[in-house]
Amino acid sequence: MRVLGIIPARAGSKRIADKNIKPLNNKPLIQYSIDSAIKASGIDKVIVSTDNPNYANLARSLGAEVPFNRPDELSNDSTPDKPVLQHALSWLKNYENYIPDAVAMLRPTSPFRSAHLINEVIEKFKLEQPDSIRTVSTAEGVHHPYWMYTMGENGEAVPLDKEKNADQFFQSQMLPPVYRLNGVLDIIACRVIENPSDSMYGDNMRLFETDPLVSMDIDTEYDFMICENLLKSGIVKIN
Repeated sequence: MRVLGIIPARAGSKRIADKNIKPLNNKPLIQYSIDSAIKASGIDKVIVSTDNPNYANLARSLGAEVPFNRPDELSNDSTPDKPVLQHALSWLKNYENYIPDAVAMLRPTSPFRSAHLINEVIEKFKLEQPDSIRTVSTAEGVHHPYWMYTMGENGEAVPLDKEKNADQFFQSQMLPPVYRLNGVLDIIACRVIENPSDSMYGDNMRLFETDPLVSMDIDTEYDFMICENLLKSGIVKIN
């Protein structure tokens, strides 16, 4: 089975300028994803999809392929992932005659993803052959949806689920296990990506739970600071 690794890395981050190439412990953030993808034996080919020539040159110097410039219309804040993946698959098919069976989407904001984890999820995908597998983390305690509310116009609390809320589940021990998507790794069958329906992950989606530290996602300067400290302290070691 051919698995294409795609690292989506558009420029134009608003919260942190050039977030995808910002140094994290003396390495550009995107390098963590490139390194783990290249080391993963389950990935057949590693490409970076970007609209920025500086990102492209850096990615090539780190060993990834950047076979095309992502079109501007696919590089906006509101651009969903599916057309970005469809564009990459179409380009590779038309210009390189490369047709994979599945895509591993590796967002550059998840620096603690290891090659071992990538291989483990790909093996699960090969064995079970679902439409997709997405990594998740447990949502516990105050982060559990049964303890969440929306806010009305006048500030009133509206339970997210009126039948299952903090009144019924008033102790954390009573909360059933639930999982949140963490964006560390998505493996998606190409037949699902190429399907013109709106579904990105298909009807048969499986979950793969990852360790909380592995699930760290960088979105703010505070996230950068936490990840930097975890790396420098040796608490996180990436293989």
